Amino acid sequence: MKINEKQIALAMVAALSSTSTLALVGGSIDPNTADSPWAGVGAITINNSVFSGVMLDSTHVLTAAHVVAGQVSSAGNVSFSLNAGSYSQTLKASSISVYTGYTGTTPGFDGVWHDDLAVVTLNAPITGVVGYDLYNGSLSGRTITLVGYGGTGSTVKKVGQNVVDRVLNDDDSNNPSNNIEEVYVFDYDSTGSPNSYGGGSLGAGIEAGYTGGDSGSPVFISVGGQWQIAGIANFNGTSQSGGPIGGGTIVSSYIPWINEQMAAPVPEPGTWAMMLVGMGLVGAAVRVRAKG
Repeated sequence: MKINEKQIALAMVAALSSTSTLALVGGSIDPNTADSPWAGVGAITINNSVFSGVMLDSTHVLTAAHVVAGQVSSAGNVSFSLNAGSYSQTLKASSISVYTGYTGTTPGFDGVWHDDLAVVTLNAPITGVVGYDLYNGSLSGRTITLVGYGGTGSTVKKVGQNVVDRVLNDDDSNNPSNNIEEVYVFDYDSTGSPNSYGGGSLGAGIEAGYTGGDSGSPVFISVGGQWQIAGIANFNGTSQSGGPIGGGTIVSSYIPWINEQMAAPVPEPGTWAMMLVGMGLVGAAVRVRAKG
């Protein structure tokens, strides 16, 4: 749905910079086992600060641009860690692609920034876990599943749900009535805080919101029993009514660009095979396209 600045009524938004607070607000702790549907969600570490990212395939991770934009020329400072039981592993980035339209975290006319996406290419393939497909539908009014690390370090992963209350369209188009969805926004009303956008809470232990360090964490939609990446966390804040809110980038409008980054040349399969044998990581893959 098309909304304007008055409808979203944002009083304050901020990037989800890393802190020592617990990952997500609300929700529950994921067991971090290899058979968890969230096994492909990992921690991105930069100079001891922890953020989140999600596997697209064995060598590409989707995250927020504001997390890694400052490391484009020094990708080796960025690492991606999975801690899914026996499939735990950490790999360095070899390159970083930031979406060309990203201009930073200065809010635009609608109160938030847009185009906050990046693809991290790893210096070797993740083994034992397969990435997720991308969701290509509308998020308006949909229940989404949030999975992230926040500032917990790279070992505690939390999972929760929320409902998309607002969708913001493309802010670059000369046609403000276009239907290109770019940003999702939800409120978090399980804390007794003002309910910014109406509707009921999903309940304690289920409803979740963002806290510091959740930048780059994915939100999922279940399609035909398979979990698909629907968005990437970018910000939290407070509405004019005083209630906590959160939101991020909707991936559907960026699928062509994401696919282009994934199609970039990578080392020959024989090179990967030699690397994997040397690392002792050859084994059967666990698919994370689990039942939703």
